[in-house]
Amino acid sequence: MHLAPSTSIHELVTERPYLIDVLADFAPAFAKLKNPLLRNTLGRVATLQQAADIAGLEVNGLMLHIARGVLDHSTEAVTIVPKGAPGTAAKPAPEAEASPCAATCGTPCDAGQASAAPASPLSDAARMNTLKELIRELHAGADPAGLKARFAAAVGDISGGDIARLEQAMVAEGLPETEIKRLCSLHVDLFKGALDEAPAVSAPAGHPVRTYMDENAKAMELADEIIAQVDRMHRTPGDRTSPVDEMAWSFSSRYVKELLEDLARIEVHYTRKENQLFPLLEENGIEAPPKVMWEVHDDIRSLFKAARAALENLAATAAALAARDAAEAVKDMVYKEEKVLFPMALESLSEAQWARVRHGEDEIGYAWVTPGVEWTPQAVPVMGATGVTGVPGTAGARLVNLDTGALAPSVLNQMLRSLPVDLSFVDADDRVAYYSDVPHRIFPRSAAVIGRNVSNCHPPKSVHMVEEILARFKSGERDSAEFWIELGGRFLHIRYFAVRDTDGTYLGCLEVSQDVTDIRALTGQRRLLEWS
Repeated sequence: MHLAPSTSIHELVTERPYLIDVLADFAPAFAKLKNPLLRNTLGRVATLQQAADIAGLEVNGLMLHIARGVLDHSTEAVTIVPKGAPGTAAKPAPEAEASPCAATCGTPCDAGQASAAPASPLSDAARMNTLKELIRELHAGADPAGLKARFAAAVGDISGGDIARLEQAMVAEGLPETEIKRLCSLHVDLFKGALDEAPAVSAPAGHPVRTYMDENAKAMELADEIIAQVDRMHRTPGDRTSPVDEMAWSFSSRYVKELLEDLARIEVHYTRKENQLFPLLEENGIEAPPKVMWEVHDDIRSLFKAARAALENLAATAAALAARDAAEAVKDMVYKEEKVLFPMALESLSEAQWARVRHGEDEIGYAWVTPGVEWTPQAVPVMGATGVTGVPGTAGARLVNLDTGALAPSVLNQMLRSLPVDLSFVDADDRVAYYSDVPHRIFPRSAAVIGRNVSNCHPPKSVHMVEEILARFKSGERDSAEFWIELGGRFLHIRYFAVRDTDGTYLGCLEVSQDVTDIRALTGQRRLLEWS
């Protein structure tokens, strides 16, 4: 066998599986190769040189270690072509005509001009600093085309995990998350060429990523059909700025409305991400990208709401364009998920964490698809804020002593589940400690929320109000807060209560939500004897 800096990691470990352990023992960074999903996606395109750069190693030393591993496990002869040997250097790029800004920044900035690959790989720190500088200039209003050329010349490639670490680092350095969200599409567009060249992620049927991608395939089909329907109705063919033909709209508006309502089922896909996937990313220190993506979810929900309102008003052009905007936004989210979020999540989450993601998905539901069974997670216990909780209701369980009686944990649990309200309890450290797991829940919850900071459980635009309520509860300034909203034709009453010990010590916040639509409609009276 021949080993060179350009040798593919994927080919090595596929043909010689024992090298996975050889590499993992050599450097902690290579332990990720034990994850088959990551190995078959990101690992598929990595060379020994790229792997050495990621692990902070000299590639020649890495090749020597691999050669020793091969000799220890087989009689195969090994030839090493060291870095710097004739024929291993990168071929020089063809000369290009100098661009106007080459003299000032040292890098051709013409949008249509091919850029040479970097002369030598950047260290992780230098790579990150270069990416940060590009993002700062983008936010300052620099021309994206010029920045794309500089990225290609200085860095060349990027993964979803790289973008997540980049945005996380920018927020840590003081860039507001609202600013990240404002230009998140430009971030992706800046690196689009490199992201397009990355291999598509894959996962077995039943794995959360596979379920998300199956839903995305259906969403793309519906979104493309909405866009095609709208685009063919413009009075001037091919001109999307021209008004929509009223006659064409009268024949197609009902179909477009049906397509839009079907596409809107993607909202349960977003809810599952928010409640199942995002908490596990936060556990691993990835907080900024999920928060930004949640805000974009809310933007898409607003687009659906606006499109429904426009369709009811029957103004052809406004209604058609509103439906098209929602469809385009869904397609844009699909790209961000499959090129950034899913590769990042596969790189970050362990198999045990993916099992926890899968464990609560059924409670929230799916859009259009049913998960397969090829990948089946092991049963996982509910994780609490300080450890694994016990299983309530077991035979012989000790009673829970209350002020006016004692109950078995199983009885207490079923009492709470039988109440005609949704309950959630946030402890004194602002972490979700409990929710009532009932079929009639108004707001979706799943086991992954347990132990999560409550600030991460609310849309970014309203989280500041939740934090203010909790602060007033803790200070003793307030003991309750209540709200009521109309949602989907139902009237919902939401109350927060400060829970305190007998000495006044703040223990946490109890949230009680109730659908009071039918209660508000009651008239007259019905006595106990009249029940039947």
